[in-house]
Amino acid sequence: MRKSVIMLGLVGLLLSGCSTVPKELAYEPADQLVAYQPTLQGMEGKPARWSGVISAVHNKADQSVIEVVYLPLKSNGVPEQTEQSPGRFLAIMQGFVDPTLYAKGRSLTVLGTLDKPVDSQIGEHKYRFSVLKVTGSKLWPPVKEVEIRYMDPYFYDPFYDPFWPRRPLSR
Repeated sequence: MRKSVIMLGLVGLLLSGCSTVPKELAYEPADQLVAYQPTLQGMEGKPARWSGVISAVHNKADQSVIEVVYLPLKSNGVPEQTEQSPGRFLAIMQGFVDPTLYAKGRSLTVLGTLDKPVDSQIGEHKYRFSVLKVTGSKLWPPVKEVEIRYMDPYFYDPFYDPFWPRRPLSR
């Protein structure tokens, strides 16, 4: 009986750490969060948690406007890296946001309330942005690219010894 209670507790601890959303992005009940759509009208004031990749940062006198290319959320709140996006949104944050930290290409997840869509441009293309007034955010660490090296399996160098400088001399 005691072993089964201990095992059940351990399994519960392990499962609780698997895919939880960071506390700055937590919202209950999660089923009331509005899913992303390119232009949301008539939804002002409703809660939403969206994520994506930063495209641009525009600092104003009392707030910062972050243009984000939307990417779907994983269960732990991290943006899922995909090749397609349904659109972009603007994340409005109070105060100053350092554009060096919130650099183009960084992953960002924001929690906030919806505001009226804004008509603007991407280059010379007219675009209507969904707007999210941010109450909580998480800037994710940069994704490190893995370099893949190819080695010919049939190549053999008789003079190559990877342990040469550290191998003790045998006498």
